[in-house]
Amino acid sequence: MKTVALVGQPNCGKSTLFNQLAGYKSLSANFPGATVEYTKGQTYLDDEIIEVIDLPGTYSLSWYDDAERETVKALFSEDIDVIVNILDASTLVRSIELTIELMSLEKPLVVALNMMDEALRKGIYINVNKLENVLGVKVVPIIAKKGKGIKDLLEAIKNAKKPLKRCVYSREVEKYINAVVNCIEKNNLKNEWPVKLMAIKAIEGFEACQKPLENSVCKKVLEQAKFALRDGLVIVQERHALCMDIFEAVAKVKKKEKKSFEEKLDTVLLHPFFGYIAMIAIFFSIFYIVFHGGVPIENFIIGIFDKIDHFIDISLSNYKLTHAIVKGVVDGVGAAFGIAFPYLLPFLFLISLLEDVGYLPRIGFLLDSTMHKMGLHGTSMIPFVSGYGCSVPAIMATRILKSRKEKIISAFLASLVPCSARTTVIMGLVGYFIGYGYAILLYVINIVVIMISGMILKKLLPGISPEMALDIPPYRLPTFKTLMLKTWHKVKDFVFLAVPMLIGGSVVLTLISYYHLDNTINSIFKPFMELLGLPSSIAVVLLFGVLKKELTLLMLYQALGLSSLSQIPQALTPGQMMVFTVFVIFYIPCLATIAAIKKEVGLKATIYITLGTLLLATLLSFLTQVIIHIA
Repeated sequence: MKTVALVGQPNCGKSTLFNQLAGYKSLSANFPGATVEYTKGQTYLDDEIIEVIDLPGTYSLSWYDDAERETVKALFSEDIDVIVNILDASTLVRSIELTIELMSLEKPLVVALNMMDEALRKGIYINVNKLENVLGVKVVPIIAKKGKGIKDLLEAIKNAKKPLKRCVYSREVEKYINAVVNCIEKNNLKNEWPVKLMAIKAIEGFEACQKPLENSVCKKVLEQAKFALRDGLVIVQERHALCMDIFEAVAKVKKKEKKSFEEKLDTVLLHPFFGYIAMIAIFFSIFYIVFHGGVPIENFIIGIFDKIDHFIDISLSNYKLTHAIVKGVVDGVGAAFGIAFPYLLPFLFLISLLEDVGYLPRIGFLLDSTMHKMGLHGTSMIPFVSGYGCSVPAIMATRILKSRKEKIISAFLASLVPCSARTTVIMGLVGYFIGYGYAILLYVINIVVIMISGMILKKLLPGISPEMALDIPPYRLPTFKTLMLKTWHKVKDFVFLAVPMLIGGSVVLTLISYYHLDNTINSIFKPFMELLGLPSSIAVVLLFGVLKKELTLLMLYQALGLSSLSQIPQALTPGQMMVFTVFVIFYIPCLATIAAIKKEVGLKATIYITLGTLLLATLLSFLTQVIIHIA
C-alpha cells in the first residue's frame, strides 16, 4: 500500500486537502498550530488503497516545537512513498522555503499549489508550468476547500518522481557546506538525514544535526564553516533571495486599485479600541443566540421526558428496583437530549464558524499584550478557545507552545475554561432558572479569574516565555458541509462518551439512593458542603462530576430527591445555584483532562494543577456565597 504524506506550513489548507482525500476524518481550523498530532486516512487511487498522512504544519525541517518535531520524525520514520507539499499560492515566497528543504530529502515529491483563488484576489498571477520547470517537480494548482484540482493531484501522486533539481548556493557557501559533507561521509557520521541537508542544518545551529558533529572529529570543520557563514545566516539569506528570485520569475503582481472588503474589515476587527468592542459583541451574540434559541427547545424536550417519567411512575410503581433502573436510564437519555440539542450543537457550530472564517488568530493578535502579562502569547488563545468545546484537545493544543513554563501556565488556565460539559451546567441551571444575564456574568468572571491566575503563575513559575509569531490568515468562507462535519466531530465525543456516562451515572445514582448509600457519602463531605452553604445531599454529585462533568446537572436533581430538572428551584435558592455552578466551573477537571495534562506536562505539574483548581473553586464558591449573603 502506497503511503502519501501531506506536508505544509501552518494554515496552508493542508488538513482541508486531507479531508477532501480521506473523507473528513481530520478537523481543519483556520489558525496556525491547529493540527498537533498527525492523522491517517485512506483513499483510492486506480482501485488501489493508499494511506494519506496529515502531518502537523511546519515552517521548516528544523523543529522548534512538538508539532514540528512530529512532522520531521514522521518524514524519517514512516515508510513514505510520496510527499505532497501544499503551498499557499497567496504567500508563495514564504511557502517555497519549505519546498526547497523537502527537495533535499530525495523522495518522490508533488507540489499542490493551493488557494489559487485567493492569490488571484490579491492580484497574484502564477505561471504554473514555469514554476514546475524551475523547481523540477510536478506542480498541481488546486482549491482544496472547493475540491478543485483533486483529480489532477491524485494523478500526479500516482506518477510522482524524485526532484530533478537541487538547491545550489553560491560558490563560497557551497565550499564550506561540502567541507562538512566530506567530513561526515569520511567518518561515517551519516544518520537518517540526507548528508548535505544534515551539513546545512548543523551549520545553521539545529541541535539534532549539530550535536553529532560537535562530538566527533568534524567539530573543527563545522566551527570553521559556522564562523565563515555567520552561524548559517548567510545560507538563510541566500535561501530567502532564491525564493524571491523564483517568485519574480514565475509570478506577476498587479497592484490593487482599492482596499478589499477583508482589508476594510480588519481595520475594524484589529483596531486597538474598536477591535475589542467587536470581539465582545461577537461573543455576546453567540451566547445570546445559544441561550435564547436553546431555552424553548429545552422546554420542549424536558416536557416530553416529564411525561415519560410520569408514565414510568405509574407503570412500575410496584417494582421498586426496576423502577429505579428504568427511570435512571430515561433520565440519562433525557438529560443528554436536553443538553446536546438546545445548547451544545449551536454553540459548537458557531465556534467552528469562527475557527474556519479566520477570526481566532485575530483574537490572539488583539489579546497578545494581555496574554504577555500572564507569561503567555496570543498563540495561547488557541488552547483557550478549544477549551470551550472540550478540555482534552485544549490541553493537547499546548504542544504548539515552546517553553515548559508557558505549557504549564496554559494547561492550568485551559483547564479553567468552561468546556461543553460545564457549559451545560451554566446554561441548564443558571441560564435557565436565573437568567442568561447571570450566565454571561459567570463567563466574564471566569475570564477575569483566568487572567488574574495567569498573572500570579507568571510570578511564581521560573523561566521565560520565548517570543512567538502568529500568522493572520485571510478570511475564508467555509462550506456548510465542512462546518456541520466539524461540529459533529466535536459533538460525537459527547454522544459516544458522555451519553453512556450520563445514563450509567444516572442509574448508579438511583441505585445508590435505592440502597441508601448516598447518606454515607454525603455525611463525609457534610462539613465542606456547609462551608459553601450547599445541601450535603449534593456532595455525591460533585464527586461523580470528577468522572464526567456532564453528570453534574443530571445527578443534581436526582440527589435532591426531585423527579425532574424543572423542580430544582424547589430545593435550591438562586444563590445556591450560583455557588454550585461556580464550584463546578473551577474545580478538579474530569479524569480525561487530568490524563491529558499528565501526558503534556508530567505527573508533578498535574498534581499541582489538580489541587490548585480545587482550592480555587473552593475559594471562589465561598466568596460567591458571602457576596450573595451580603447583597
